[in-house]
Amino acid sequence: MKLYWALVLLLFTTVTSFAQVERKPAVIKTDTVKTANTSNADNKPGRKDRIKDLDLTREQLVKLKAMRESNTAAKAVIEKNAQLSEAEKEKLLRDLQKEQVQQLQAILTAQQLEKFKAGRQNNP
Repeated sequence: MKLYWALVLLLFTTVTSFAQVERKPAVIKTDTVKTANTSNADNKPGRKDRIKDLDLTREQLVKLKAMRESNTAAKAVIEKNAQLSEAEKEKLLRDLQKEQVQQLQAILTAQQLEKFKAGRQNNP
């Protein structure tokens, strides 16, 4: 009788272990299709697209990158300064932005500057 129950138990465990389903990872599609509900903001060219359209030289790109890094650091310092009021921070950030535009104008050629201004007017 003990042999019978041992055999039944062994049979039961083997049957249930073979009944386990092997799960495979789901395939994730990398190409996503945009739906018809995309907003108009998705279709606007961004700053990066406008910069690409300017056909900058390697030297200009290096200067632009350095300018962007220094302005990002300056902006972080202004935003983290707890001694300044919100109005003072906004004024300093506006001044920083004006300085950034002047630096950009110094980097660009006359034709590139015209293209950049036209892009800003079309997509502020």
